[in-house]
Amino acid sequence: MAKLTPTDMRNQVLKERGIVSVKPAKNKQRRLKPVPRPPTDPRLKTPMMRYLELVYGESIEDLLLSGSLSVVAKKVDNEVDVSTISKWIKRLKLRYTADNLPNCEGCRSYAPACDGGVCMVLMELQLYGLVPLKREEILG
Repeated sequence: MAKLTPTDMRNQVLKERGIVSVKPAKNKQRRLKPVPRPPTDPRLKTPMMRYLELVYGESIEDLLLSGSLSVVAKKVDNEVDVSTISKWIKRLKLRYTADNLPNCEGCRSYAPACDGGVCMVLMELQLYGLVPLKREEILG
């Protein structure tokens, strides 16, 4: 049985609560930030995705967003190819572009700023270039 260090315990508690520690710049202090989790339609998940969720005890969205494609492949013991992981990210629409903006229906990151056209999901992911496009979509 491995001994848990205080850092390991802290990271485990933060992960359970859906918070991540972020260091914005080299000369800045670490800050705690909630992990943005866009809602995903369960009908989009394949049987292999559900299997990986059961085996690793994490949602497939968290697994896919936990690092680069090769890091995710290693995390799932190379059961899935890197190209398949990339296709899953596109299928679940976890990367936001001008063509793929977050859906506001059922969004867990709602804030009063959303009514003004500022999408909190895009702000949390620091995709500031997409915020004006989302504002135009919301306000018409």
